[in-house]
Amino acid sequence: MDKGCVLGIDIGTSSCKVCAVDAAGRLLGVAGTSCAIRSPQPGWSEQDPREWLPAIEAAMARLFGGLTCPRPDIAALALSSAAHIAVLLDADDEPVRDAILWNDQRAGAEAVRLVDELGAFIFEHTCNQASPTWTLPQLLWVQEHEPDAWRRVRRICLSKDYVLSRLTGKFCTDPATAVSSLLYDVRASRWSEVLCGRLGIGVEILPEVAPVTERVGTLLPAMADRLGLPCGIPVIVGTLDSVAETYCAGAMQPGDCIIRLGTGGGVQVLREGPAGHPKLISYPYPAVPLWLSQAGTNACGASIEWAMRALGGAAGMSAEEFSHLAGTAAPGSDGLFFHPYLLGERCPHWDGSLRGSFFGLSLAHGPQHLARAVLEGIAYSLKDAASVFSEHEREIEAPVMTVVGGGAKSAILTRIVCDVFGQPIQVNPDADSAYGAALLALESMGMLPRPRDPGASGRHTSVLLPDPETSRRYAEGFVAYRAIHERLRDCYHDAAISAKG
Repeated sequence: MDKGCVLGIDIGTSSCKVCAVDAAGRLLGVAGTSCAIRSPQPGWSEQDPREWLPAIEAAMARLFGGLTCPRPDIAALALSSAAHIAVLLDADDEPVRDAILWNDQRAGAEAVRLVDELGAFIFEHTCNQASPTWTLPQLLWVQEHEPDAWRRVRRICLSKDYVLSRLTGKFCTDPATAVSSLLYDVRASRWSEVLCGRLGIGVEILPEVAPVTERVGTLLPAMADRLGLPCGIPVIVGTLDSVAETYCAGAMQPGDCIIRLGTGGGVQVLREGPAGHPKLISYPYPAVPLWLSQAGTNACGASIEWAMRALGGAAGMSAEEFSHLAGTAAPGSDGLFFHPYLLGERCPHWDGSLRGSFFGLSLAHGPQHLARAVLEGIAYSLKDAASVFSEHEREIEAPVMTVVGGGAKSAILTRIVCDVFGQPIQVNPDADSAYGAALLALESMGMLPRPRDPGASGRHTSVLLPDPETSRRYAEGFVAYRAIHERLRDCYHDAAISAKG
């Protein structure tokens, strides 16, 4: 490959991001644009797919505004996106409604029915368990509650693949994204006629499934003009954001562990072959035959964004201001606890009726305690989620866990995570999903057979060691965090029942 760089494009939950990476895997530049999330009702989360391309276009302009590599030197681009986000298209390939996001909780009743009717089949053939955050229950909700919209559906794709179709005119997806729909049979490596039949649809309305490094097509002239890119450059199918971030961080061996601090959070461990667990999310990994098992949480960065708005007044608060505020409170937040269930919770509870809470408030607490409690609550929730791995097989055995995602840029959050888990962590703030997609583009072009060590391409990494005294305090706090949840859980269930009645 004699051209200068490749691009990675990520369609995230709250933003679209673009990065450029050179042929050696070095990050040349990154830029992003926020995307509006709508919440018409509590627990609902939607986005207009038609806003993604304009966001990518704006991010691309920002990227090239500060990039030394000229636009004609782009060799290829690849995509990544958040999981479980279906785009329903009509006969003209236009969205019939907003896309329901992965953290939406409206399809609880549909998920329960699926588990009752097809639970064993779903788990055996998809290596995952139905919950409100998966595409299949969400599609059932649309079918049952918005029949007029459902009658107009002629094609179903996932968010990344909707953008890919706009760029190339081709409808294609990768195995991990297909699995995220809960319609893909991993045992047979094809769309499941049984699960599609539950929706009354044929597999022909779903995209073709191809390897993550497959060159789906080339950039259409109209899209090239719009994005300021060369016409005809190869477009690579890519994969999910959690998979791309883990790949970018250099995880390539069974047992490698990544802590993901994004809009949602997760503890991710590589395993050999499909190894499902009802409380874990499992996806095929680019390094076959490895799979990624994720103990995912709903509101990691989302909790921080909420707290910045809540504590910042009309003007809001910057990330730097929030971190500084939280840093003025001592570890333990003077007995104040926060449970980050602002959108219900996935692992380990899988309970959409849960809600966020502060516990232990007194007149002695100020904004700094609330800010720090939010960060500590995020770390506690991740440790709580990680406990499922001990139920699954064994405790996480990685000597060092790598922290990635936007939250990896926060010194105070990564320090709290290190002390809560009580073991060394490697912080890799550059390892994000757009970067991972770019590395897949390099691999597709024959330049990157395998990711190297995370520091080998000039990526900034650091290793944190836990403070023994703070870790001891957080170990006691974690016991209290869990006990508080057990006492409050029934209250949230009762509140959810009352709201429905």
